[in-house]
Amino acid sequence: MIKTKHDLINYICEDSKNYQSQIGITNRLRCNFFSNTINDQKYIWKYIKTLRYLEYHTNNNAFHNKILTKYYLCKLRKYGYKTGFQIPPNTVGKGLTIWHWGPIIINPHAQIGQNCTLNPMVVIGHKNHKGKAPVIGDNVFIGGGSYIIGPVTIGNNVIIGQNVVVTKDIRDNAVIVSQTYREIK
Repeated sequence: MIKTKHDLINYICEDSKNYQSQIGITNRLRCNFFSNTINDQKYIWKYIKTLRYLEYHTNNNAFHNKILTKYYLCKLRKYGYKTGFQIPPNTVGKGLTIWHWGPIIINPHAQIGQNCTLNPMVVIGHKNHKGKAPVIGDNVFIGGGSYIIGPVTIGNNVIIGQNVVVTKDIRDNAVIVSQTYREIK
């Protein structure tokens, strides 16, 4: 959870490790002129950075932070319409990586650890309006089209393949591909 400026800088630094081409003047100019709309990560990086600023201002209750919270919420919504992401504040740990545009929907009560990689068409939610949301560990890769539904716990260092529906707990160091899973040795 981002509570101080130091936490904010730490989260942004960890998140930016996979988006280095989007940071810097020369790379920014090259991105604006020669970017491809299919793999353009400029708006993905803007979404993640805005999400972190929103988390910082949401967690601090000063009056000016309430105004900035509304500003960053509107900005996040704008980037969300462009990218298709619906990631609520304070749900994802530092080191978030999203490689492509496309719908990503996360329940506000879900908890996702550090260094998580998300692909398009991922849904992390609950079964019904009274259900609990998933808890996902650190260093988890979630493939495109995957659904993680219900009060499941996913351990650390887990790889979830494409188009997998997860409704049961998964231990650490597992690979899940089309409803089967095995431990990494």
